[in-house]
Amino acid sequence: MLNLFKLYNNKTEKKIINSQEKHNKHHPSAVREWNNSIYVFNKNAINLIPQVTELATKLIKSYFNLYNLKLERKIRSSRLLGRLRKLSSSKIYVSNGEFKHTNNKVVITLYLFNRQKFNLEKKIRKGFYKAWSNQDVLYRRWLLLEAKALQSIKKWNKKKFVLIDIMESYIKNKQILDYKDLSKYIILFYKKLLKKSFDKYFLHKYYEQLIFINKSKFNYNYLQYLKKYLEKIYNKNVEFNLVNLRHFYLNSDILSESITLKIRKNRRKLLKYLNTLKRKVKVRNKKNIYYKPILNKLNNVDKKYLEGVILRDIKYKHVTGFRLETSGRLTRRYTASRSVSKLRYKGNLLNIDSSYRGLSSVLLKGNLKSNLQYTKLKSKTRIGSFGIKGWVSSN
Repeated sequence: MLNLFKLYNNKTEKKIINSQEKHNKHHPSAVREWNNSIYVFNKNAINLIPQVTELATKLIKSYFNLYNLKLERKIRSSRLLGRLRKLSSSKIYVSNGEFKHTNNKVVITLYLFNRQKFNLEKKIRKGFYKAWSNQDVLYRRWLLLEAKALQSIKKWNKKKFVLIDIMESYIKNKQILDYKDLSKYIILFYKKLLKKSFDKYFLHKYYEQLIFINKSKFNYNYLQYLKKYLEKIYNKNVEFNLVNLRHFYLNSDILSESITLKIRKNRRKLLKYLNTLKRKVKVRNKKNIYYKPILNKLNNVDKKYLEGVILRDIKYKHVTGFRLETSGRLTRRYTASRSVSKLRYKGNLLNIDSSYRGLSSVLLKGNLKSNLQYTKLKSKTRIGSFGIKGWVSSN
């Protein structure tokens, strides 16, 4: 009897919540469910869609992974191998596309995380902060010269007489014959000093060029060439919808791809990579997500207030949890004797509307929750293959 009474109480509570919130059922877009929304009169044309989408995603990812080898070699002191360059985490991460088909065009939505730009700007701020802080370009360049090159010349110019005294001692010991030889030594010294100081200036220029190349990938002048190839594949107009993400864990494709690259590079640090990833992911508590919609009278509505209300009502903008599973040949040994499986999670993957508020929610593909993003990837190391499953829940 007690159990029946508890169940009855829960049902009454859920009814009260429904009447208070008056929450409408959220229906996600069809693109989110199937990744391809299309209607074709001839049903045989649908059979080609999986192959075409795979080819299109390969083209898009290869375009955003383009790099300038000459400039990158000038930045590094030690030479970077081509194999390791492919596995570097300093790149533009691209999620799997969502393709919306109409009669005359295809709209491709892509989620991007620009890690390369962040790394390059960070290096410039560290080495050339005085020049970076000012907005004016010409003044910035002059500050750079003054800070790095001219200051060192002034410093050694004051110590010129000390250098001459040392050289005179060499002349007395007959190591240097004349004062002409002395002037040659001083000229050589200044040349070396100028070379070292101007190397830093040119290094700054190389970093700026790499940032420009990175930004130009998002420009239409270069995107039009990618668009031409995709138009040939689809025989339609192509439209891009690029969404820049501030954090890598906002998309499950990008989160799982970032960890696969690190594991491929060095599988022995698997636990370290998983723990750092767990620490970096910031999860919003369910208490902070609960809110009541507050609306003023229509006469006293401000523009900022309206923007705030609209942003508050957007669904799936807060990350409430993530889960990552890795399994495969990930032992520290060089022999693939056994498979290893590791798991890391933070927060929870529950849908807050259905599990806490008692409201109905939609299922994607018949079995997936509408608040979840799911990714399944596979890769290989020199001892064998491994797989990764990633879930990101939001509300």
